[in-house]
Amino acid sequence: MTRTLRCYAEGGPGDWEAICLDLDIAVQGETFEEVYRSLGEAIALYGEAVSDLPADERARLVQRPSPLSVRLRFLGHVLGSVFADRGDSRERHDFTMPAAA
Repeated sequence: MTRTLRCYAEGGPGDWEAICLDLDIAVQGETFEEVYRSLGEAIALYGEAVSDLPADERARLVQRPSPLSVRLRFLGHVLGSVFADRGDSRERHDFTMPAAA
């Protein structure tokens, strides 16, 4: 069974950050492509590590959303894309990633 995870990336030349909002996993890199790939790898490694835990611990760790401040920043991104601020040079991407449930 596959689960769809909500993710968000923000950055500019040489400075990117990507966050999985559903698992509170973050990575940094120099390009969007790099953080996209790194986040996918980090999610896969997290899934492998969690799969070896007892069921009660595993259940707690697969439902581990980002802190409210991070989710609010994502909401700001969504609202900002509706009311595009042309003076902001940072790029933002929201995307989903599949993960084993």
